[in-house]
Amino acid sequence: MTEYHASLSPSGAVRWMSCPGSVVLEEPYSDEDSVFAAEGTAAHIIAARCLTHHTSAREYLGETLKVSKRWTFVVDTPMAAFVDDYCKLVRELAEGKTLLVEQRVPIGHITGEADASGTSDAIIIDAKRKHITVVDLKYGVGNPVSAQENPQLQLYALGAIRLCETLAEFDHATMVIHQPRLNAVSQWEDVPVSDLERFAEQVSAAGDTTRSAQAKHADPGVDTTAWQDAYLRPGESACKWCKAKAGCPALTDLVVETTGSATAADFAEFTPEKPNKDTGNNFLSMAMSKVGLVETWCKAIRAEAERRLVAGEKLDGWKLVEGKLGNRVWNSEPEAEEALKKLRLKTDEIWERKLVTPTSLEKLLKKDKPKVWEKMQEHIVRAAGKTSVAPSTDPRPALVPATATAEDFGEFVKTGEPES
Repeated sequence: MTEYHASLSPSGAVRWMSCPGSVVLEEPYSDEDSVFAAEGTAAHIIAARCLTHHTSAREYLGETLKVSKRWTFVVDTPMAAFVDDYCKLVRELAEGKTLLVEQRVPIGHITGEADASGTSDAIIIDAKRKHITVVDLKYGVGNPVSAQENPQLQLYALGAIRLCETLAEFDHATMVIHQPRLNAVSQWEDVPVSDLERFAEQVSAAGDTTRSAQAKHADPGVDTTAWQDAYLRPGESACKWCKAKAGCPALTDLVVETTGSATAADFAEFTPEKPNKDTGNNFLSMAMSKVGLVETWCKAIRAEAERRLVAGEKLDGWKLVEGKLGNRVWNSEPEAEEALKKLRLKTDEIWERKLVTPTSLEKLLKKDKPKVWEKMQEHIVRAAGKTSVAPSTDPRPALVPATATAEDFGEFVKTGEPES
């Protein structure tokens, strides 16, 4: 949900802790929400109601939610199912404990911003065990997000500990991220509060650096290039959600340097075993390390051009056009069903019957009927993952491609000529 009174917000901690100058560059940009963020807000609203009033999200089917001036959402069956999935997890974790929902937690004592706070989706207090848990609902369908050493979750935990310090002197904290649309739950369990306090020191230092960046940027006597070199540090994690990346001079310089330095010789001389420091002497390795960041920049340029055109600004050589229409959907499934029944259509004409997916069946059986779930394993297959290029630091094991021999290809390969 929305962060309050915090330019150094928990949700943006990965960015501003890595690139302190980004806070300055983002200042001119509005807080206009995207359709994805607005949809997430709608899901959070329903989840908060369910947890607060002990209801099911199905009870709100068909309700229209005005989440901002720009976006309105209708609670449909998929959203209700995903929200109920999240609420089920929170209720299980909170059984016999104290639950706080959509709770503002103080973070100013860490970041250095007076009265700054963030909003934690769920806080679970176990005073007897001196243990606190924070749960974060992420409604998007992007990549799975890990709770392990997650800066946003650590700030929520630290804020929750400060908020609830009169209830217990907490020893440990657990941080949980639930992404129901990805069927993904990540937990970082029983983290000593002393470890979180060491992280808080890093946050405080990053906050000091950010305020230094703000002060020097406002000083007309400071050289612009020197300021950029000192405070702008482009990187995939820092740039991913930065609003200013389309106009960031440091990111632009990096992209130009990377894409403008390639020559045919760079690729011809590529040798996988060539020794280098940080892949700097091997162009292909170096370029691969920047591909994600360059792609991020390209997407940012497209998004900024669209934003300006939508706002009515002129952009030489470019215009807005209407894209392909979206898929047809019912504006309200319950109302559509009722209308079809009045037309005397049969149930099998109204509803499509579909076999439950293995993922849905797992949710239904794995915990309550583990033996039945085990018996179904012989009927489940999974396609092999597609090969992809990853940095050598990726924890997944490296694939060893099968080596082809001439015998694998018959006489054609042996002679270099097609068979007659």
